[in-house]
Amino acid sequence: MGTQKNTSQGYSPPQFTGEIQLQLSRNESTPALDDLPSRAESLLNNETVCRYPDRSRLRNTIAEFVGVDSNRIVITAGGDDAIDRVMNAFISEESNRVVGHSPSFEMIDIYADQYSVRLNKINWPEGDFPADEFKQQITPDTCLAVIVTPNNPTGGVVPTAQIVDIAARAKEQNAMLLLDNAYVEFADEDPTRALTDLSNVLIVRTFSKAWGLAGLRIGYLIAPDKETADLIRAVPGPYPVSGLSIAIAGRAMADCEATMRRNVEQIRKIRSLVTCLIDSAGGKPLQSGGNFVLGEFEDAPGIWSGLSSQGVGVRIFPDSKELAGKLRITVPHSVAGFLELVSALSRVTGLDPEPHKQAAGGLVFSEFELEAPPVDVAGSRKATINRKTKETEIEIDLNLDGTGQTEIETGIGFLDHMLTALAFHSRIDLRLRCKGDIEVDDHHTAEDCALALGAAIDSALGRRSGIKRFGYAYAPLDEALARTVIDLSGRPWPEINLQLQREMIGQWACENIVHFFQSLAMSLKCSLHVDVVRGSNDHHRAEAAFKSLAKALGQAITKTDGEVPSTKGVL
Repeated sequence: MGTQKNTSQGYSPPQFTGEIQLQLSRNESTPALDDLPSRAESLLNNETVCRYPDRSRLRNTIAEFVGVDSNRIVITAGGDDAIDRVMNAFISEESNRVVGHSPSFEMIDIYADQYSVRLNKINWPEGDFPADEFKQQITPDTCLAVIVTPNNPTGGVVPTAQIVDIAARAKEQNAMLLLDNAYVEFADEDPTRALTDLSNVLIVRTFSKAWGLAGLRIGYLIAPDKETADLIRAVPGPYPVSGLSIAIAGRAMADCEATMRRNVEQIRKIRSLVTCLIDSAGGKPLQSGGNFVLGEFEDAPGIWSGLSSQGVGVRIFPDSKELAGKLRITVPHSVAGFLELVSALSRVTGLDPEPHKQAAGGLVFSEFELEAPPVDVAGSRKATINRKTKETEIEIDLNLDGTGQTEIETGIGFLDHMLTALAFHSRIDLRLRCKGDIEVDDHHTAEDCALALGAAIDSALGRRSGIKRFGYAYAPLDEALARTVIDLSGRPWPEINLQLQREMIGQWACENIVHFFQSLAMSLKCSLHVDVVRGSNDHHRAEAAFKSLAKALGQAITKTDGEVPSTKGVL
């Protein structure tokens, strides 16, 4: 099986000249394993490292996940390795005609060229899939038909009924149908169960996208039967995937499917925001079933260059005529990341960022379903929140007109210390109790405490009438100096620069300290700028930042005799 490979140019995406802080060019996602480092460490043992990998347990887990017998599962080094193996197994000098579509996943063209394939490509730039034209190209000399759905880079989706119909046509011509489903978790429907009973369909899946494990280079293929799986397993080598990758992927699939589903749903929601953002920036977005959106722009190279100069990387296709003028933007996996994209794209294109900031703020509340009672009619600015999720259970009682009395218990010592400082120096009475999954890590506890606290302050402020609205303050702690400027505008926007160098302060990861400020800004619906001006000790930097926030917030919520402090009459 297989023919001699050519030495054509391989995968070579455009390179960025500057440093990229927000990488939106690779269609990567956040990992379903929140505690990936600790889990990987627990799996890194002599058996995993010293012995050749055992794929049987992962094959069984995948088989149960997709509903087939485990002997039909082939573990591969990513989805692209599965495509390579299929072409190697089914293409020969006597039968080397492949039917595909264009544009498509570029590795298909690369592998086809390496195997000297006669590749017939049907044009599918956008819209409905040209199923009739595709079927007509499947003739007796066709060995393989290839469909990518959701399609990379366009995001187009082929309906399940059309795939079944195409598979029937391929079977009539003694051809196999290879279905690349790398992005299927992000689509509205999953065709897997409808296709696994078909005798000539090969389905490629990956852990790189929805599961967020791109660095492990692991995927799998669902073959129609054991004989076909054995054929593909034998090409080209016996152990293409490391034992550690197999172990981590297995742990993710066995323990973290619910987290993966929540991450996917978050990305699907932000995908709609990115689609609207592209449209507002003067582009033409294509409807996408993936974790990315392709947009056509009048000056795509200029926008690509402008974004990269601000540290935001998106994908451009300089060597493709059919993708000229188009940019593929990976959907950020967090609201904070989306706001960074909004900020950068508004500077490059001049779009008005305000509607997109408002939409992002609305997403925070729709996602977390935070509830709080209305402000007391007598004018008391108090709020109570009880919020329970699978990760955290939080109770908050808050009084904006207090004296700084606190009762804080989160399970994270340094977070307790910072919340105490925040309440004390802003003169807010705060009782906050959180039972979180800190045995996993500190992320959910820190994030959810910030979201709940911001929602409680927002509720206590009511219409935000009779307040100063703006606040600014500097706060030192020994050698460290921090500055906070806050606007209780009703529009969320965090700009946080803490200059932290350490990985942890106590039990709190420094990246999640930054995330705390970001999440607070989102649920409080405020413009929040926190900058550490100088300092050498990270504990001092962080504490100075919280104290400057406390003083600025206390100033902004100060009562005045006026109405809503806005020329619009509403915040």
